[in-house]
Amino acid sequence: MPGSWTFQSYLTPYDSFIFYNATGKHEDYFYQPLAVAKQVVNGTNYRFAAIAEPLKENLSSHFAIIDMHQPIGGEAYTTNITFV
Repeated sequence: MPGSWTFQSYLTPYDSFIFYNATGKHEDYFYQPLAVAKQVVNGTNYRFAAIAEPLKENLSSHFAIIDMHQPIGGEAYTTNITFV
């Protein structure tokens, strides 16, 4: 149903593809996705629950919520990362 969020406690191969292409490479953390919620509105909004694993010694691991948007016919991109 357009506009409502659907939750998946697992990721499909396509979800993983979207996640890794949209997050790109970060200097401080590697993000490992755990679950996803999707919302269809003028494209698709994604909200991934992920583990943020540090790439530097002075940082610590934590959970993160990563919001993404994929416009109709376009590439997905990250819109927000919130540390939990």
